[in-house]
Amino acid sequence: MKVDAHGTAAQHAAPDHLEISIRFPAATKPFVDPHASLAETVGALKVRALSAFEVAETSGPEGQTLYFLYFDQERLDDPAQTLGQIAGEKHTLKLKLVQQLVQG
Repeated sequence: MKVDAHGTAAQHAAPDHLEISIRFPAATKPFVDPHASLAETVGALKVRALSAFEVAETSGPEGQTLYFLYFDQERLDDPAQTLGQIAGEKHTLKLKLVQQLVQG
């Protein structure tokens, strides 16, 4: 605990952000955001990740190309879940973007 010039304990606010890193096997470098908001949702982060990796979900007569974010071995299916809910007490979050091809 730090003490200020007046001898009182200084209170530290919990950070409102965390560092995220998203790996995508087809990319040479991960997508990194050192200041991602704890309140950002999985859905919003997925949109940013797809843009960063220059890929998009598609649907056509041949089938669909879908993308999912994973934390550890768990697929993040709830687009409303926040990064803070996933990270818990962690200050960094390492995710993976996985492509799924569904034949039509």
